Parts: sequence; structure tokens; C-alpha cells
Amino acid sequence: MDDDTQELIAIQQELSGISSRLRKIFPSTHPQFDSVFEDVGAASYYIREAGYRLESVLMTKTSRKS
Repeated sequence: MDDDTQELIAIQQELSGISSRLRKIFPSTHPQFDSVFEDVGAASYYIREAGYRLESVLMTKTSRKS
């Protein structure tokens, strides 16, 4: 596994960690959950999408090496 691939995987893991942290900060029982639900939901969506895009990059990168 080359350095680029390792770095992409590390970024994916960081994004996953950020999503988990957001869920911990604003669980559905949080007093301000209703106020931040839309924004936190949008942030989580785009973080998840970034992870999917990175997965696509990894697949393209590894398929070109083969």
C-alpha cells in the first residue's frame, strides 16, 4: 500500500470520527437538538458523501495499479 492510499484511508477514518463526534455532541436528547438538527444533519450528510467520494478515489487508484 503506497503513501497516497494510506493517507486517503486516514482521511476516511477521520471523517468517520467526526461524524461520530457530532452524534455524541448532539444526540436526540440534547436540549438544542431541534435547533441544530438541520445543520448537523447537513454536515453529517456531506461528511458521509466525502467518505463515499474518497472510497471511489481509492477504488480508481487501486484498479489503475493492477
